[in-house]
Parts: sequence; structure tokens; C-alpha cells
Amino acid sequence: MAETHPPQSRRPYRPEKLAVASETGENIDACFGKTGNFRIYALKTDGDALGYELIEIRPGPQPCQEHHHDQAVLEASAELLKDCGLVLAGRIGPAAVKALADRGVMSLATLLPIEDALKKLAKK
Repeated sequence: MAETHPPQSRRPYRPEKLAVASETGENIDACFGKTGNFRIYALKTDGDALGYELIEIRPGPQPCQEHHHDQAVLEASAELLKDCGLVLAGRIGPAAVKALADRGVMSLATLLPIEDALKKLAKK
């Protein structure tokens, strides 16, 4: 008789710290390679409630210029965010995804209001 294993309960991915590419400060609306800074949020707990709070705005290099990117500058951008578990951007190319993943950072392209995205992450 074959062994059966109960399904693993999937723990939600809730990074302790995350970076958001935003030009407006309200929406996830910037391309990873073109944003001049990243909004850094940290997970906070208030009793049983979870949420995120803005802890800094981190200036970063802009590796993408006129549809091309400088690989060294792209690597520097990824290195700048290596302490974050997740990067949210309006757009993010495969080279940036790889540079971040090489540093253990997940990335996601989405166009949402920052507050909505953070609430969804905190709930999951």
C-alpha cells in the first residue's frame, strides 16, 4: 500500500520588509529600473493585527535608460534591496527579477494602490 501524506498547510508569504517602486507614493506605478527611489515598509504587529508601516524612502540608481539597462547598475539596485523579502513594482523585467532572486528577494509586477497591496499581504 502506498504511503499517503496529508496536504501541507501553506503558510502565507509575509515578508518582514518589502520595497515598493512608486512615483506617486500612493500607487505601485513605477518601473523597477526607472524609479529614483523605493519606499521601504516593515511588518508591524498590533496585538493580533498585522500591517505594514513605511520606515524609509531609499534612493536608488536608475539602471534603465531609453529601453536599455546597465547591468552593473541593475545589480547595484538589487544589492540595495537585498534586505527586503519582496519588491513590488509596476513593471519589472527578467534581468531585474533574476538579479533580485540571486539575492533571495522575490519580485512582483502589479498595478495597485500601495495600501491595498499591503493590506492583502498582511491578511494572507
